[in-house]
Amino acid sequence: MSGTAPRPLLIDCARTQLRVIGALIIREMHTRFGRHRLGYLWLFFEPLLLGAMIAVIHQTRGGDGIRNNFEFFSIGYILFFMFRGIVNRSSGTIGSNRGLLYHRQVTLPDLFYARHLIESIACTGVMVIFVIASVAFGGEFPDSPVKMLVAMGLMLLLAQGLALMIGAATSEWDGLERLVHAASYLMLPFSGLFFMVDWLPEWMQDAVLWVPVVHVFELLRDGQFGDKFRPIYDLTYVLGWILVPHLIGLAGLRLARNRLGLE
Repeated sequence: MSGTAPRPLLIDCARTQLRVIGALIIREMHTRFGRHRLGYLWLFFEPLLLGAMIAVIHQTRGGDGIRNNFEFFSIGYILFFMFRGIVNRSSGTIGSNRGLLYHRQVTLPDLFYARHLIESIACTGVMVIFVIASVAFGGEFPDSPVKMLVAMGLMLLLAQGLALMIGAATSEWDGLERLVHAASYLMLPFSGLFFMVDWLPEWMQDAVLWVPVVHVFELLRDGQFGDKFRPIYDLTYVLGWILVPHLIGLAGLRLARNRLGLE
């Protein structure tokens, strides 16, 4: 008889990893907001407050149509808030959780996944709140809530791929963190939050469509407003931007863990 222990089934490994991520989520919530349950409300209140203020500022400029629609800016900002939150928090993920890596079941990607799930759940909840509030105050129900949820999912994956790459890179170069925060703010005017591609001149349309998040915003507005405008997006292009950074990021994290001397 062989003395080797049987290898665990794939489903058992998946269950174990899900329990690890769940535990990391609880730890991250306690670390970020303390053990008082009321502190958890800030997770929802921050994007809710900022999204509402951005929308109110643009609403007060006057005008008709979706260019000055409260729902246009409030939900759009929530999408960008999730992207920026995931990317900006990536640089400190390894350093602040390094001690957890001595547990064999905890992997570097798990640390990132836990943080990303927190951001995405909070922002999706706030998006639902804005949709309900808009309908309650006389707005129209979204043309396709499924497309809006798909846009949230794609933005999560897009930000996650970049976060994995940034997390691996900043574990080696500390100064990169400052550039990441600056870049996340500088891309705000080009992200698609404040415009639709169809509103722009043709030469400018070609330029902004190189930015992958613009395609995700177009999909979101397609779900919000339907045939009220002509959406321009290519999901194949977005999937490419999701796949390649994930592969590079996961490979970088593997190298980073070896450099940390934990394997």
